[in-house]
Formats: sequence, structure tokens, C-alpha cells
Amino acid sequence: MTTKIRAQVNLSEEVVRQIDAVVGPRKRSEFLERAAIAQLRREALDRWMELGEKFKGLTLDDVYYPSRVELEERGG
Repeated sequence: MTTKIRAQVNLSEEVVRQIDAVVGPRKRSEFLERAAIAQLRREALDRWMELGEKFKGLTLDDVYYPSRVELEERGG
């Protein structure tokens, strides 16, 4: 079971009304936790995609792979 901590969040009345209309006032925390997890996943994917852009167009010819002989000589 995951330990929960109390966090204070300030939201506009309109956002709270919309959340309550969807899940009800007793499920706000659950809804906000799911929304936060979804956003964290989107942010992680965005960072991953940005990292991928740095390697775009890279081919195996651009990367040095030591031969088996070289690895054995180094004791790897």
C-alpha cells in the first residue's frame, strides 16, 4: 500500500466545480492523483522524445563497436 501525504493545492472554483461534476467531492484527491500521474507520464515522454531528436539520423556507422578480439584483449 502506498503511503499518502497531505498536500494543499489551490484551484479555481470553476475547476473544482468541474471535477465535482465528474467524480463528486469525495473523489477529488483520487482524480487529482490520476491527473498528476498522467501529466508526469506525458512530461517523461516529452523528455524522451527530445532526447531522441538528439540522436535522429544516427546510424551504426556513427557508433564505435569494439570487435570481439578487442574486447577479449581488454579482458571484457
